[in-house]
Amino acid sequence: MSTSKRKIDIKKLTYVAVLTAIVVVLQFVPIKIATFELALSVPVIVIGAALCGTGVGAWLGFVFGAVVLMLPGTAAYMSFNAFGTVLTVLAKGTLAGLAAGAVYKLSEKINRYVAALIAAVTATLVNTGVFLIGSLIFFEGDIGMVISVLISVNFLIELAVNVVLAPTVYRVVNIKKK
Repeated sequence: MSTSKRKIDIKKLTYVAVLTAIVVVLQFVPIKIATFELALSVPVIVIGAALCGTGVGAWLGFVFGAVVLMLPGTAAYMSFNAFGTVLTVLAKGTLAGLAAGAVYKLSEKINRYVAALIAAVTATLVNTGVFLIGSLIFFEGDIGMVISVLISVNFLIELAVNVVLAPTVYRVVNIKKK
């Protein structure tokens, strides 16, 4: 392996390690608006996907999901359906990171600012959409409907926050890519 290739790999590994740590910290520090907890690590996942590719986006999304599984609020879901909870939570994070990376890569050539915005919206949509689908599949009946309503409100709040933070994602990615 050439020295320049090794340097690039070490740099990418460093980015991934730092971004992974930030995702973990952001998930363990609850940010609440009324009764809703926000996933503030989505912009970090988008940054990782934009800088390092879809695989890193998927990894950071997986880490996000793994941390969510350790949070106290997830215990209630586990008591209803542990398998469904684990599958849904890991899938929603991983697919959100993967989708954010793919959308960013496709739209980056047009405009990085637009790419950051579209990737943030896509990650939020996929994260919430997969959770909604998983909730309807694994948590039938009344609890599924309650979860769906709560998810909808939480989605709107997270979407607004991620759209507001998209310029920050753009600035970080733009600084690095210049």
